[in-house]
Amino acid sequence: MSSKQFNKKRSFPDGAGSSGSGSGTTSNKSSKFSKSNNGKPSKSNGSFKNNTNGNVGKFSGKPNNNLNENKGKSRSNIKEKEEEVKRRKKPITLGGGEEEDNEDEDEDISMDEDEEFDEDEDEEMGDKALENSGINEEEGQEKKPKLSKSEKLALHAQQPHRTTLLPSHPLLHDTLIPLWETARRADLSKEQRKKTINELYNASKGRIGEISRGHKGGRVLQTIVKFGGKEERTGVAMELESRWKEMMESKYSKFLMSKLIRYCPSIRPLLIPQLAPHLLTLLNHSNAVTPLSDFYDLYATSKERKLLVRGFYPRELKIFDGGKQASETKGLEAFLEDIGTDGKGRERILDSIEKTVLDVFNATQKQALAQSIFHRLVFEYVTCVFKFLDKETAEKKLHELLAAGAESFPEIVHTKDGSAVVRELIVRCNAKDRKQILQPLRKHVEALCKDGDAQMVLFTAFDCVDDTKLMGKAFVSDVVGLATNLAFDKQGRRALLYLLTPTSTKHFMPQTISSLAASAASAKELGTSKKDTELRRKELLGYASEGLLKAVEEKGDEMVRDPGAGMVVQETLLYAQGDKSKAMNTLAKALEIPYPDPAPVEANPDIKTSHPLDLSHSIRTFKTLLSGGHFNTSTKKIEIPDENLSNQFSKLIWKSIFSSSLSEENVIKICKGNAPFVMVELIEALKKSSEEKEFKEIKNVLKKKGVKEQIEQSVRKGSNLLVEKINEL
Repeated sequence: MSSKQFNKKRSFPDGAGSSGSGSGTTSNKSSKFSKSNNGKPSKSNGSFKNNTNGNVGKFSGKPNNNLNENKGKSRSNIKEKEEEVKRRKKPITLGGGEEEDNEDEDEDISMDEDEEFDEDEDEEMGDKALENSGINEEEGQEKKPKLSKSEKLALHAQQPHRTTLLPSHPLLHDTLIPLWETARRADLSKEQRKKTINELYNASKGRIGEISRGHKGGRVLQTIVKFGGKEERTGVAMELESRWKEMMESKYSKFLMSKLIRYCPSIRPLLIPQLAPHLLTLLNHSNAVTPLSDFYDLYATSKERKLLVRGFYPRELKIFDGGKQASETKGLEAFLEDIGTDGKGRERILDSIEKTVLDVFNATQKQALAQSIFHRLVFEYVTCVFKFLDKETAEKKLHELLAAGAESFPEIVHTKDGSAVVRELIVRCNAKDRKQILQPLRKHVEALCKDGDAQMVLFTAFDCVDDTKLMGKAFVSDVVGLATNLAFDKQGRRALLYLLTPTSTKHFMPQTISSLAASAASAKELGTSKKDTELRRKELLGYASEGLLKAVEEKGDEMVRDPGAGMVVQETLLYAQGDKSKAMNTLAKALEIPYPDPAPVEANPDIKTSHPLDLSHSIRTFKTLLSGGHFNTSTKKIEIPDENLSNQFSKLIWKSIFSSSLSEENVIKICKGNAPFVMVELIEALKKSSEEKEFKEIKNVLKKKGVKEQIEQSVRKGSNLLVEKINEL
């Protein structure tokens, strides 16, 4: 049995308990023993607990006499403003679309309520004794019965503990832990914390290397780095300089290393030369990969990232550069350009990098594959292959990369560089190779849509693959099938909007549109895509329309209340192909509830309980659909993609607000309320068919005596315009 398993199973015997002076509670789940008393059970409750305030774990030792003014306060009731912590993104194979919610990136949480002992491998001797205690030394004899909980505790307490023999043990437990108990408190004032951190640093200065080797000592140093000033942080970092790489590979010290990278920018240029020669080894190390990825993804400057990536380059490039870190650090492309027209030299360098890339793709352990620093190397490699090698050699290397990495492409598309690699391959590959690329991605369609970088691969496939029947049945149907879920997701709805209106600057950044257009143009230039762009988009929209209209029919009343999902509803009814009557009926029914009087004036009304015409985003949706399209600021006209939409929708809206269960008083309340612009567009839409009964009904209601005067008294924006429209009736 491992030490970790044993600790989690250990608990007090029946009738026994320990009332910890630090917490004042009795635990029935697990015993709270500390090993600071020469291996004997401590009288205090020495447990570690996760701390939501961003501090290191909670160690309950002796009462803190230095903070009498804070005595009796509950830490759980203290609310301290937390600093925003950067997070790395997940691969889409792990859900994607969200930043990685991994506590390892900020705090050392390896000790929870069930793990009581906190030094590296400090229970090995005791555990071996426990394992051997139930086995007779002489072979052939029967095994002894298993020990009871109380017997196990007694046996464990008799074992010598290596932590008590460490040189740093007296300093840690007599001086540093009591100070740390004060320094880490969330309710500590700024002056008190500064004073305590200074005392903590002065007490540990000169012996930081010894202290850092244990788990408790690592937490003490993390607190100094997190709350200390520049002098304390730099002092801790420089005293540990010779052990930086070793610390990254340590189970516990990696947390301290992450803190140093985050809070000590001055050590980053000094750290790079220690990491670069061992880059691939560190990426494959289960502990070192976390601080290294934090360094590259979250905190490194552009120059520092280039210097880190250079660790993958072959030795001759480093020699060619003279080993100097110039003010403008060169990438792989600049290196190969400087070599000149020596094709053999370039090919030899790219062969060396190809070996590194393929080794990572072929490795059984895939954690290095998900890191953006590796994705940058692959992107530089692919770019240089097609730029510097002849067509035949480049095609050969392309197929070698596909053979090794196609199944692993879902692991890399969640970063900017990884997405760019897969997009470049889609642009350059033929139809058969594209199927090889896209097939593994189809298993992760939802995560693909919800990730901002990964969805660019999907959009490039929409723009480049000529077989729209295949794309319609494979990807479009999968995306549309998730419409009711994706519409409420910030990134996910863009996958739906790209099928409806791919060039709209209302929903996509100009840089995104230009990048996708450049990829499509490149595919046409290379001859890998031949179908007309407009025809391709129309065919894809045909596959998507039925599912999108079905989604609006099912959840249109809920979607129109959401600011983002309302845009999907709006664009679906404007641009989708097919029968829209059921979808429009769903939206119209959302207005079949009495409008409140007086109209609410809250700036942020509840989107679930408020009337749809009291929500600003919902008002814009109804207004746009009643007008029949979007207003073009350059032409100063409304662009109408569906000529019949405005007329049909206006009739349904009028029937809803003037239904049998509602009277003309409801119409007047709406006119006086928050949506006068909706009524303006409704009048304009019904006016186009002036012989219809709906127009006659709205005219009779609004022309009644006193209605116009009530609307004139309204202070809502648009009321004056509504009065003008009533006068024109």
